[in-house]
Amino acid sequence: MRKPFRSSMFALVALVMAASFALAGCGGGGSNSSSSGNGKDSGGNTTATNNAKESAPKGERITLKVELFDRNNTPAGEPPITDNFMTQYIQKSFGDPNNIDVEFVTVPRAEEVDKLNVLMASGSAPDIVFTYSKPTVQNYVKSGGLTDLGPLIDQYGPNLKKVLEPSLPYGVFDGKQYVIPALRVIQAQSTTFIRKDWLDQLNLPLPQTTEEFVNAMRAFKEKDPGKTGGKVIPYSYIDVFHMMPLVNSFWKWDEITDRDLYSVPRWLQPGSKDGYRLLNQMYNEGLIDPDFALSDDFSQAFAQQVVNSIAGAGTPNTNEPVYNGYYANLKANNPDAVLEAIDPFSTPDGKHPKPVYDPIGAYIMVPATSKNAEAAVKYLNWMADPSNILVLQNGEEGVSYEMSEDGLPVLLNTPEAQNLLYNYYDYCIILNGKYISTEDPNKNIAANAFDPDFKDFTVKSIQVGTNDGYTLPRVDIAVDAEIKYAKILEDFEKEMLAKIVTAKPDQFDKVYDQKVEEYMAMGGKAVMEGKQAAYDEFYKK
Repeated sequence: MRKPFRSSMFALVALVMAASFALAGCGGGGSNSSSSGNGKDSGGNTTATNNAKESAPKGERITLKVELFDRNNTPAGEPPITDNFMTQYIQKSFGDPNNIDVEFVTVPRAEEVDKLNVLMASGSAPDIVFTYSKPTVQNYVKSGGLTDLGPLIDQYGPNLKKVLEPSLPYGVFDGKQYVIPALRVIQAQSTTFIRKDWLDQLNLPLPQTTEEFVNAMRAFKEKDPGKTGGKVIPYSYIDVFHMMPLVNSFWKWDEITDRDLYSVPRWLQPGSKDGYRLLNQMYNEGLIDPDFALSDDFSQAFAQQVVNSIAGAGTPNTNEPVYNGYYANLKANNPDAVLEAIDPFSTPDGKHPKPVYDPIGAYIMVPATSKNAEAAVKYLNWMADPSNILVLQNGEEGVSYEMSEDGLPVLLNTPEAQNLLYNYYDYCIILNGKYISTEDPNKNIAANAFDPDFKDFTVKSIQVGTNDGYTLPRVDIAVDAEIKYAKILEDFEKEMLAKIVTAKPDQFDKVYDQKVEEYMAMGGKAVMEGKQAAYDEFYKK
C-alpha cells in the first residue's frame, strides 16, 4: 500500500525548515554589498562585456524567436513585456555579442496549449517554445515535431547541465533529450490562506482541521467581519486544480496504491465523492464564490477579491499573493489586513495530504522546424549562468534589489522592484522559482522570500505547501489515449466541477455519478487503462 506521507517529502520539509533558519540571518533591508564572484556591476555590464569577449559577432545575423507568456497582468503605464529592462538586457548581453536578434513571441497564458498547437501544426512556432502539459509534449515527440537537443547540450550546454541536473532526466523520451525541463526550485503547488484579522475579530483560532475551516467560513458569512455589506466570499479560488488539498483530505489513502495514484482519475479515487460533496454543501450555504464557474483565469479574479477585502480565504498557488503583488496591494488599501498561511484540510488520522510538483517546471522545446537549434541552446546556456540568473530574476542591483550579507537578493521598495513581481519568471524560463546556488539548496529556498516585507509569510507558505505532500509515480512511457484525450478531458473537468458543485443537494449523487460516467465514456476509461498498462510496463520486474 502507498504511504504518501512517509516519503521523500520529509526531506523537502526539512529543507524548507533549514531555509527558515537561513532567512533568520537575512536583514530586512539588506546591505549594498555585491555577491562575491558574480562578475558584474550593478547593471550587469561586466557580464555583457565578458560574453562579448567569449563570443564575438561573426557570420550572418539571425533572429532567435522565443515564446513568452502574456499573463495580461502588466501594471498600467509600464513598458510592454516584449520591450522592457529584461528584454533589453537579454539583447545587450546575449543577442548583440552573438550577432543574434532575440524576438519574443507572446502567447496568452490561459490559451497556451491551444495556441502552441496551432503554431506547431502550421510550422510557424518560435525557435524556443514551452508548455506545462506533458501530454502535449508526448504528442510532439510521437509526431516527430521536436529537435533532439542531447548533442547540442553536450557541446554548448555546460551551465544547463550543472543547474538543471535534477530536472534534465525528465526531458528524455525514447532515449533522446527532446525537452529541457525547467528546474522547479520550490515544489509546493498550492497553499491555503485566510484573513487572520477577521478571525481575530471573531475570537476564532486558525483552523487546524477541515471541519474547523468550514466553521470559520460560516462565521465569515454570518458575521461579515470585513464589513463588506453582504459581498463577502468566505472561500474563493475554486477550480479543479486548487481544490485538491480539500478533496485529498477525504481520500481513503490506505486503499490507494502507487498504481492507483498514477492511473485512476481523481473523481474515482476512494473518498473523492465525499470531498466534492462538501464543496457542494459549501456552495449551497453561500460559502464559496457563486461565480467561480465563469472565470477562465481564477488567479486574477481572486487577486481582485483579496485586494478589495471581500475574500476571506483561498487556495492559490504557493506564495502567489506575494509574487503576483496582491498582498502588497491589500496592505496598501487596508494596513490592518493580515493573510495567514494555514494547513487546515486534514484526514481522520491528522495528516494533511496535498499534491506537490515533481522537480520540474515548464517543458522547454525546440521545434523540428527551427533552423536555430544551436542558437537556442546557447541562449538557454547563457541564461543558466548564475550572473545572468541574478539579473533576469531580480533586475538591476541598487534599483530593484540589494544583496544581503548572506548573499541573497533582497527586493527594494521601489516601483521597479514591484513591477518585477508580475513577470520575472517568464524571462528566466529554465527556472521556476528564485535561484541562487547550485551548491546550497537552502539559499535557493531562502531566496524565494525575496520581499522583506513578506519574508515570514513566504517561508510559512512554502512550509505548509509541502507538508505531507505527495508526487505521482514517474512513468515516462507515452500513453496514446492520454495524448488523444487529455485536453478534451481537462476542459470537461471544468464543466464537471461546475455542475457537481452547483447541483441541488438532493441531486448531488445523481449529478456526480452522471458526470463521472460521461467523463469515463469520453476517454477517461481509455486513459486509465492506458496508464495502468504503462505503469505495469515501466515498473515490471
